[in-house]
Amino acid sequence: MSRYGRRRIGRRDLLKAAGALAAALAALGGGAYLLQRMDEEENAASAASYATNDHRAEAELKEITYNGRTYRQRPDLETYLLMGVDTSGEGLGVNSYAGGGQADVQMVVVLDNANRTWQMLQLNRDSIVQVPVRGVQGDIIAYEDEQLALAYYYGDGREQSCENTVLTVSALLDGQTIDGYAAVNMDAVGIITDMVGGVTLTVTSDFSAIDPTLVEGETITLYGDQALTYVRSRYNIDDETNLARMARQRQYLAALEEKLRQQDGDFVASAYEELADSMVTNIGSGTAVEIAQRLQEYTELPLRTIDGENVVEGEHWAYHLDQDSLQQTILELFYQEIEQ
Repeated sequence: MSRYGRRRIGRRDLLKAAGALAAALAALGGGAYLLQRMDEEENAASAASYATNDHRAEAELKEITYNGRTYRQRPDLETYLLMGVDTSGEGLGVNSYAGGGQADVQMVVVLDNANRTWQMLQLNRDSIVQVPVRGVQGDIIAYEDEQLALAYYYGDGREQSCENTVLTVSALLDGQTIDGYAAVNMDAVGIITDMVGGVTLTVTSDFSAIDPTLVEGETITLYGDQALTYVRSRYNIDDETNLARMARQRQYLAALEEKLRQQDGDFVASAYEELADSMVTNIGSGTAVEIAQRLQEYTELPLRTIDGENVVEGEHWAYHLDQDSLQQTILELFYQEIEQ
């Protein structure tokens, strides 16, 4: 039996597994498909434990005027932040107020319950934003213009780092409420890739300086560390920008989705056992199962990114967001135009 051999677990553990796994794999782009074959009894019990976040009343919804048009926040939205952290090994976290790693992958998932659609926003980790800087007591002592990925650095590498990143992303999106978060470390990429039997894709970049087995133009099946190399590598490849890496990540996620569709319900429990030590989330099991069900039922809209300009500042890349593109993204994701 492989190291991913299955064992029987109880319903309570299965619900816990579903919640953890949906959160973790959503960060990798395909969590919904893992839950589609769970027993209806588990799904019903989970749905009963789910409670929609208490969103603002109609009178509290913000209005924005942009280019002569007025927009109001849509009330029936749920927004979740999914993070991939550049650490490895069992567990996340540090015994410090800083040094929790960097959230190199950040995806915002927006569910529109009124229109029954969902959409993902892929954020560039190099985006220059106002990042809360925390002091030795863990309190915010300043706000600095830094790369978005560094918001996770200021914290304990667990809940505090996640919450600091949530605060940063919410501010970037003009105060939009973030209803939950999930963070996984980079080990999750190799673990999940192996568990689905590898991910097949065509290599789009020249990896000769990093891994000669990844030949540009060849179609191969990625496993383990090789999959991590493909989605994580940045230097000595392409133009060394995060934009090029983001494109490879989207390619990998699309291929992973296809493999996740083929898995059965037992896969949930096995994957949970493998990923539990690599994840932090505040999304409860019932909520996660309900989210996964709606992701299956709703219409998926095209993934969005925010335009910007890459420049080298000092020794690092800086991605300066185009403010018109940012504003348009906020309006299209979270607002609807008010008829005059």
